[in-house]
Amino acid sequence: MINKQILIIELNEQNFNVLESVLSKNGYVCKAVLDLEAFQALELKADAYDLIIVNSHVQYVTVADVMKIAESETSLKVPVIYIDSAKEHSKSTLDDCFAAGVSDYIKKPFDSKEIVSRVNYHCEQLYKLREYKLRLDKLANLATIDQLSKSTSKMHMQAILRHQINYFNRYKTDTTLIYLSLLNIDKLIGTFGLEKGERVIAQFAKVLKSSIRESDVLARWAGSDFIILLTNTSVSASEYITKKLKAELSNVEVMKGIKPELAFGITSFTEDDDVKEVIERAKYALSEAKKQTYGKIHIAD
Repeated sequence: MINKQILIIELNEQNFNVLESVLSKNGYVCKAVLDLEAFQALELKADAYDLIIVNSHVQYVTVADVMKIAESETSLKVPVIYIDSAKEHSKSTLDDCFAAGVSDYIKKPFDSKEIVSRVNYHCEQLYKLREYKLRLDKLANLATIDQLSKSTSKMHMQAILRHQINYFNRYKTDTTLIYLSLLNIDKLIGTFGLEKGERVIAQFAKVLKSSIRESDVLARWAGSDFIILLTNTSVSASEYITKKLKAELSNVEVMKGIKPELAFGITSFTEDDDVKEVIERAKYALSEAKKQTYGKIHIAD
């Protein structure tokens, strides 16, 4: 959004007051920097200002110093306008400003309508860029996060697995995968409907995520099936973790009076694995676990 916050780097308070008088009438809030001490004391947070105005005759900072402020601690570069007297205007100063990345250069005496028009233009351009970046961030989030379970998406998990397999093949660190399934979800959907079933999956995923270690990566793989990547974890350690996880989750009500029925397949990475092979072994282990009357945990070598 347009914060309407402007940083003005000036020589004296009188010059600042002239600019503030013009801009404040158009809803802008101006902050003055009148000396090196004030400039050095600036603590900028992300998107703190929409624009920076600088008097080109300021000697206590360089154009490069100003551009560092415009680009630091912000998600996008804040536009910078330099102002100068038409009589004292220097082409070399103008060239230096534009070479450094300054957005605009206004000669004084300026018309109040001109300064407001230019300030509005650059602030609106920054606003559009922020909105565009926000949309890109949302799209990136959609690609990496499963929107139902709020866990890692299948697509992103595939990329993580490829990376982890390469790491395993290089360093041979114990890495295991747990493939688990919420078995009674189809029955719940048949009884209460798809919408209720999706809420159960979302609630189950929330509990599952809070039950695993911070170092583990959880993803919803398909329907009510999830996979958990455990790095630096042996098969025996993974089996212990799975039994503990099953005990915790089996006591959670996914609906009033209804607890989850779960099965777990476990496999470890082996040399020259690829993602498909690891997943197929884990799915095989899960299918074997489903056949068990009790326990419902199976390890595939």
